[in-house]
Amino acid sequence: MSVFERVRLYCFSPGPFARGRDPVEMVKAQIRGGADVVQLREKAMTKRERLELGLGLRALTRETGVLFIVNDDVDLALILDADGVHLGQEDIPLDHARTLMKERIIGVSTHSWDQIQKALSGGADYIGVGPVFETRTKEDPEPRVGLELLSRLGGQCPVPYVAIGGIKGSNIRSVVAAGCHRAAVISDILLAPDIEAHCRTLRSILA
Repeated sequence: MSVFERVRLYCFSPGPFARGRDPVEMVKAQIRGGADVVQLREKAMTKRERLELGLGLRALTRETGVLFIVNDDVDLALILDADGVHLGQEDIPLDHARTLMKERIIGVSTHSWDQIQKALSGGADYIGVGPVFETRTKEDPEPRVGLELLSRLGGQCPVPYVAIGGIKGSNIRSVVAAGCHRAAVISDILLAPDIEAHCRTLRSILA
């Protein structure tokens, strides 16, 4: 069984939501609240800055037994000895990434049924499906796919799939109702007054 099968709550480094706070402490709070995955996702940092933060997060995730994924950057994932990398549609093709990543996890963001089929045929270990709801986390988000694509995947996707995009406490139950028990949540967690408590609440809904 894939180690990703047990994943329910997929969390992130804080990026623009740090707002002067310590990013490692913010990730620690997410892990205490039940994060199963932490992705290093820092669009505004230099590669050296991402490396420095990544070293801290790699040590933390290894200590706590949480999966550690690097967004977009295969080189950095290998340098950090991450568990895997997550690729967008504009990143290097999955087959080229596999040559370097070997047996490590490769996830792929998908925004349509055709993209899902291509990721599956290419050997993705998991797929992100979305954006399910409107999101401001990305500067130029893909068109919203809604819950229909999640429902269509129910019971027939051969690898784990994660709902992404605009997911928060007020709509996460509809994701579960559509048959998906894995969700990637960014701003709703990172802007919560109590990150740990909010993670715990979301994780309990996904379980």
